Amino acid sequence: MDIAVIGTGVIGTIYGQLLAAAGHEVVHIVRPGSAQTARRVIQVDLLDARSESPVEVKTAYHPNLTDRLDPQQPFDLILVSVRHYQLESLLPTLASGAGESEILFFNGLWTSFDPVNEMLKDRYLWGYPVAGGGFEGDVLHAALLHDVQLGAPAGTDPQRLGRVRSLFEQLGLEVELQQDMLAWLWVHFAIEAGVIASAMKAGSVPAFLDSVDAISGAVLAVRDALAVVASRGVEPASVPDAQMFYAPEQAVAQGIQQLYKVDRAARRIMERHTGREELRRIYLDVLQTGRELEVEMPVLAPLAPFVENFAASSVDDVEGAEA
Repeated sequence: MDIAVIGTGVIGTIYGQLLAAAGHEVVHIVRPGSAQTARRVIQVDLLDARSESPVEVKTAYHPNLTDRLDPQQPFDLILVSVRHYQLESLLPTLASGAGESEILFFNGLWTSFDPVNEMLKDRYLWGYPVAGGGFEGDVLHAALLHDVQLGAPAGTDPQRLGRVRSLFEQLGLEVELQQDMLAWLWVHFAIEAGVIASAMKAGSVPAFLDSVDAISGAVLAVRDALAVVASRGVEPASVPDAQMFYAPEQAVAQGIQQLYKVDRAARRIMERHTGREELRRIYLDVLQTGRELEVEMPVLAPLAPFVENFAASSVDDVEGAEA
């Protein structure tokens, strides 16, 4: 397949490199005028957990770069992974330049599909990567788990969904199809907001994961965030990953702590995430929505100063996650 990846950020680089290694023609679309200054070689240090025994894989990835989309030369697929707050500004470029290319958005979302529908109608799917990490210069320290999430708006051609599903399965990934992708995205966005803020209160990811009390606080913060989702008309418990947060918090915290002791890939994703502004915006978006809907957030809301202080404590790695 001819595949375009928007940018050379964390997710785009991880999956772009995997697709290229599998024999697909992959090109990364960068901002106009930046193709000559973008990273020409990316050292990818990947903890690959697609099998039961994760392995460290170090690769020198030479991305093919271009700074333009040509609607007269469509791709089989355009993979779009950007920070959630960058999405709307990218839509006009996709609408004018993608031609007949199929588009897969591959990131979180807290708003709705409406702006995407207005620009792209039924030409897109939505997925969610189970991977992550962060850049140190031209080195990407990352991890990849064994699955991805995939969903489609109503009326999507089933064959399109099948093609993208097969693409990921050819990479050795398990695809979990979501019937209500937007509900899934909202729930996971809320979970992330509660966990992010609690980790920032703890001062670091290692300090957070080493403290059952800190994780217990995160469970309560996540419940507040899920109440915001519920106020939008989505039942959080309908998403299996949210169900555990309603169990006794100490038991949940102990389970989470044990998980991150044995799951090296999941721990690396948390520890290596360098997009502090992105994490800050995830928390603040949920907090703002909760306030607008007058949702009580006794645990989540007081975490705001910790989030602001943590996000301001170092320069955000803008290049590591953007398009």
